[in-house]
Amino acid sequence: MIVSLAIQSSRIHLRQSLQSFFIVGIVIALCAYAGILGRPMAFLSIFWPANAVLFGLFLHFKQLNNVGGWLGAFLGYMLADLSTGGFFFVTLALTCANLLNPLISLGLVKLFKLDYKQFNKGLTFVYLFVISSLGGCLASAAFAVSTVPHLPNTFMSLDRLWTDFGMWWTGEILNVVCFLPIILAIPSLKTAKSFVEDKRKQPFAIQNSLPMAFVILSLGLTYFFVGPGAIMFPIGALIWAALTYNLFLVAVVNCLVCMFMHHTISNYYLAESPDAFILTALSIRIGLFMLALGPLTLSIISLNRQKLYHQILYLANHDGLTTAMNRRYFYQESERMVSTENAKPQAKTVSILVMDLDHFKKINDTYGHAVGDKVLQEFTKQVQTQIRSSDLFGRIGGEEFAILLKDLTLKQSVDIAQRICNVVHATPIPLDDGTALNISVSIGLSYQSLPYCTKVQQLINRADTALYQAKEKGRNQLCVEPNLQGQWVNGSIVDA
Repeated sequence: MIVSLAIQSSRIHLRQSLQSFFIVGIVIALCAYAGILGRPMAFLSIFWPANAVLFGLFLHFKQLNNVGGWLGAFLGYMLADLSTGGFFFVTLALTCANLLNPLISLGLVKLFKLDYKQFNKGLTFVYLFVISSLGGCLASAAFAVSTVPHLPNTFMSLDRLWTDFGMWWTGEILNVVCFLPIILAIPSLKTAKSFVEDKRKQPFAIQNSLPMAFVILSLGLTYFFVGPGAIMFPIGALIWAALTYNLFLVAVVNCLVCMFMHHTISNYYLAESPDAFILTALSIRIGLFMLALGPLTLSIISLNRQKLYHQILYLANHDGLTTAMNRRYFYQESERMVSTENAKPQAKTVSILVMDLDHFKKINDTYGHAVGDKVLQEFTKQVQTQIRSSDLFGRIGGEEFAILLKDLTLKQSVDIAQRICNVVHATPIPLDDGTALNISVSIGLSYQSLPYCTKVQQLINRADTALYQAKEKGRNQLCVEPNLQGQWVNGSIVDA
């Protein structure tokens, strides 16, 4: 048995390693090809996403960070360089230097116990950049200039050691700030589908596309008016985009802007002379790093504030114990639902169910308030399984709850109410001591067709009257309001 489990476990690890090998190998090879093809003359690449992408992959997709993933990355680097005319020993040294970047960065993340999964909270993003810039990027550049210039067929020279070091280091820093956020912010498949569905339901709003239009316009100005000041052109548009779009889109836009500007400005100085390019390259890259950092930080701050706002709004509108709507919010949403002021009514019919847990005070007195709280929570869960997401459900008193059902017939509303009554009575609530507590609920129901309708409070009062009748008849049952009782005979609808 133990041997069988060990063999099965080994097969699973082998399968995971093979998957990581092919996925990481293909991704890194494509990224490396892109960097090699963008290499100007005999200089280091000005566009090298591979190292930042590898670091991001191993952070965001932890299952790829295994022996297979590292072997795939090594092979991807080697094949890309060798197939484009690289020499073996130079390619080997460059590959080791490239792998050193994510290796050191991952080690520092683990050493400092950085919660990279919460990269969009607090200063985590900044810490990741600092760790990568002063850790992996620095180590990678130092290794490269310590080995590559001493090899045959090298493109590095001992005469410009510090220049090559600076070019490598600043290039890696810029690539990290451009590509790492994209990998870390990749949404899950579920989130992406939800985002697309929400966009389809919403009408097209031209104001949402304006930030992107201004980004494109600023890049056009950069292309036609290239020079040292061009780096400032897209700042306003990027800030606008950071306040409008989600983090993933901001990261993509940020990356495209920085890479386009880097290519445009670098080519401008290369056309002047190689010396002009080398003299300005470090300044350009550091400037673009600072440019990219601003919108990313602003986007994170903006998104966190929005999230905090929605959390506060949720807490303000919902009961803290049961998560049902609180009294104020239930009344507010109910009034909006039955309002006739809108050109298009929110509903055609509404039913109000007022529910009261039977003998709840006795439960509190006998078992204590902790058990009473658990009863309220379990009751809420039971009710929520019986109603639709579009129905309103609120706690309007201590043990008193209300539901607004829209666009149902009287019979359908009665069926739901009766089902709630039956489910609550038939579902014991387990207690911490191993025993179970049986509870029941009394329900009063009022019904109204729209657009003509009285105030919500009057509907609730009518349901309350029916609730009192249910309690007088012995509790654990449903009663409808008096003016509907002609349609209610022996617990069934005569004419709905």
